[in-house]
Amino acid sequence: MEVYSKKLVDTAVLAGQIMLECNAESYRVEDTMNFILKSSSFKTCEAYAMATGVFVTLDDPTIKNITIIKRVKTRRINLSKISEVNAVSRQIISGEIDVYTAYDKLESLQAKDSDTLIKNIALMVMCGSFAALFGGGPAEILVSFVISGILPIVNILDSKIDLGSFFKNVLSLIPMVFLIMLSKKYFLLDLNEGLSIIGVIMPLVPGTAITNAIRDTFQGDYNSGAARMLEAFVIALSVSIGVALGLLLSGGII
Repeated sequence: MEVYSKKLVDTAVLAGQIMLECNAESYRVEDTMNFILKSSSFKTCEAYAMATGVFVTLDDPTIKNITIIKRVKTRRINLSKISEVNAVSRQIISGEIDVYTAYDKLESLQAKDSDTLIKNIALMVMCGSFAALFGGGPAEILVSFVISGILPIVNILDSKIDLGSFFKNVLSLIPMVFLIMLSKKYFLLDLNEGLSIIGVIMPLVPGTAITNAIRDTFQGDYNSGAARMLEAFVIALSVSIGVALGLLLSGGII
């Protein structure tokens, strides 16, 4: 029974960790962890999720109390993993799989990652597409696409030295904005630099953080809602500073 209870808690914590790392709403993370815990017959099963971590406790007269706190430091948007974790939790509840199998599935899911090259190309295509969406022509699309190649480079740097989202955005935008202005000045005189800048900014806009903040708040989770709203503000501030410094640098040098 002790082994089972520990594995049950570990499974719930791992599920919550994966979902938070993939930017799921806090209330959704809590629901998933609670569903997993309450698939057992233990008396006390509680899970609590915040924007930066999860808390799980399990207690029953037949076992020793178990409480685990797991800090989540990195977050990336991955809706596919969120969906797969939900699918695993439903399989536990329906009795299709036990917690041991579920834990193995979640471990495999956590280790799985998309192809880096495909992600980087998709990111660059996204930047060019946003330039087109806002009315840009071939020049604006091409400039946004090519210069957004800086984003994958900074992402690789961030994975090695953990820059944090604030400094990562600033360090990405300064050279991108500078190069866009350089292109306008010396290569493409008819370039609408504003549309190209918008193109490279859009992938960094904290739309998910704002949406999650609103959804958590409407679910009554004011702590997580406030935390995510603050996160969105900090990201927006970093984007503004990065663009401003890039424009300032280009104005002083070009």
